[in-house]
Amino acid sequence: MAEARRQMELTATEQQVVERMRMAPEQRQAEVETRRQARLDSLTPEQKQAVEDREARIAAMTAPQRRAYLAGQRIAGIARVLRRDAAKGVALADALTAVEPVSKPDVDWLVGEVKNLPAGRQG
Repeated sequence: MAEARRQMELTATEQQVVERMRMAPEQRQAEVETRRQARLDSLTPEQKQAVEDREARIAAMTAPQRRAYLAGQRIAGIARVLRRDAAKGVALADALTAVEPVSKPDVDWLVGEVKNLPAGRQG
């Protein structure tokens, strides 16, 4: 009874998360593959080929290369958000100073590393 009451208090999204967590790993993987296939089916042949090419390139990478590639993609995503915010008037300096204190050393490290890149590697 208490379980049913708690479930009724959850939003639809939260309930979906709970249901997904209760699935066996094989069921979750099958659901992920179904969503992936549905997404691929919605693409044009050219887009689908680009996705498949990217997946093949990533699969051919060694583990360290893959980690570096995926980290680079995350950095690029963050850079896109920062650029969009800058276009809306949010200064990069403001975004960098707004970082939580616990994460500040990491951001400072990254900024320092970017500043130390050889000229040909910047931009």
